[in-house]
Order: sequence, then structure tokens, then C-alpha cells
Amino acid sequence: MKQQTRTFEVFTISQTARLLGYKSTKTLYRLLNKGKLDDYVVESISGRVFFQLQPQGCIPLEQKIRRNIQRRVYNVL
Repeated sequence: MKQQTRTFEVFTISQTARLLGYKSTKTLYRLLNKGKLDDYVVESISGRVFFQLQPQGCIPLEQKIRRNIQRRVYNVL
């Protein structure tokens, strides 16, 4: 039986923060540690954490973050 390979685009935490317009990764780490972003995490064999921006069956990561943070005047999103 031949193994099927799945391909999708993933980003590191730093890359994801830059793509979403954050100055630091602190917000992403905070939500990740609370378990709010578990559906978006892809771990490599070595244990490195990557994010999928639009996993199948979930809302986009940007919307998920907006729903889980307080809106403030200086927030980019």
C-alpha cells in the first residue's frame, strides 16, 4: 500500500506574526499556550511548531485570533 502525502503551506511563529501585522510573537505564544490555536498547529518530527493559516474545516487563523483578543486602539487587526 502506497502512502499518501499531503502538501500544505505552513509558517513559523515569527513568519505568521509578520504576515498578520504583529510587531512581536507574544500574542501568538499566549494563545498557543492557552490551547486556543491547537487546530492550526503542525509539528515537525523534531518538535518545531508551524502554523497553517487556513486549515481545512476551520475558520482562517486571522479571524480566530481576532475572536480571542481584546480589541484596542493600537491593535493592527
